[in-house]
Amino acid sequence: MSPEIVLSFNGGHLRPLKTKDIHDGYISGLNDREVNRYLEVRHTVQTEQSVFKFVQDNQQANDAVLFGIWRDGAQSHCGTLRLHGIEQSTGRAHIGVCIFDKSAWGHRIGSKAIASVTKWAISHLNMRDIEAGAYAENIASQKAFLCAGYEWRCDIPGKFVYEGKPTVVKIYVARKAAN
Repeated sequence: MSPEIVLSFNGGHLRPLKTKDIHDGYISGLNDREVNRYLEVRHTVQTEQSVFKFVQDNQQANDAVLFGIWRDGAQSHCGTLRLHGIEQSTGRAHIGVCIFDKSAWGHRIGSKAIASVTKWAISHLNMRDIEAGAYAENIASQKAFLCAGYEWRCDIPGKFVYEGKPTVVKIYVARKAAN
């Protein structure tokens, strides 16, 4: 699912990522221990080929959209946001975000991107529940989802391992407003 859309927010925009958008900063960001510490991708070194395959697979997926996040005036994207596990029959999807360009940290780019894609998914894809998970240690991600209008739903203890120990994954949800 690779719709031809651009979603604008104050300070930037998102659009479905294309393989031509891949740049060295994206690949090195995914391999940066400070950037990837809460991502499952941290277990594997990312290469131009692996990133190309990931972007290509998402372009061809029927149940996912991988967005690039651009700051106003930037030539290259500073992060990605993936809406995946899109189930048209149940109106449910999952969302995840990664701001790999550290110069974009602290500018609320993540929360603005999350809010933009969530609004689009609810209004255009008719999603009724969009779920996000964040390690308990990942305070920045939790704040981004809360700021984007998500609500905490539950904790799942021991779902993933972080720094050699089982960790809690906090689940956040955005819901379509009842009419």
